[in-house]
Amino acid sequence: MTQEMEQRIPLEGCVNFRDLGGYPTASGRTVKWRRLFRADSPNSLTEADVQTVTGSLGVVSVVDLRSNSGTVNDGRGLLALAGIGYHQFPLLERRGFLPPTSGEEVEKRLTDMYEWVLRNAGTLLAQAFTALAQPVNQPALFHCSAGKDRTGVLSATILDVLGVSREDIVDDYLMTNDVIDAILARLHEMPGFEHSTREGIMAPKAAIEKYLDVTQSEFGGSEAYLLHHGVQQSVIDDFRDSMLE
Repeated sequence: MTQEMEQRIPLEGCVNFRDLGGYPTASGRTVKWRRLFRADSPNSLTEADVQTVTGSLGVVSVVDLRSNSGTVNDGRGLLALAGIGYHQFPLLERRGFLPPTSGEEVEKRLTDMYEWVLRNAGTLLAQAFTALAQPVNQPALFHCSAGKDRTGVLSATILDVLGVSREDIVDDYLMTNDVIDAILARLHEMPGFEHSTREGIMAPKAAIEKYLDVTQSEFGGSEAYLLHHGVQQSVIDDFRDSMLE
């Protein structure tokens, strides 16, 4: 709980904003704090929030995983006026996504969606990773709409590359469930998500476990997956060295 409190950063306009740092790795090193942040859409950040993100946290770039329609409908908010870098990699642009409405279907639908991203959006996932790995882009924020699905699979890939344990990767994903009511309230204000239910937007453990399983069984792990989709070995090595202490 202490680590979660340190990772979760309270902001008025974001409910799922977290530091990806603090996790121990297989090498005996630890993921550095204040280098990468994951979040729900920052389009509602207040002026004070933007000052926290760009000032106190030092964020110099944003990686947006939303679709083009999501960016148009919801906008980028005040953060777009902060003079920081912006990169968009719409992981679900070619697939689309209808949010599940019941807990009974959420696990299957999200499991299928994560596997679709793995098999069909590998180039975009690799490009997003490469953008985040560039020292000039750090500290960086990456986000989607709820900070759960697209953000969740990219977070899992990053943490896996860094050598974080599977248990911690899954726990990082599940932390979204602690703020699910606040996320639901935000989603109800977004076009296309008006009928979302609490059960329908929960983060199911089985979905991220299947994502990690398929990554390992079919590609040999996250590092091999990224290499397969065009990321240079030197980029991965430099990223790992810069992100661990």
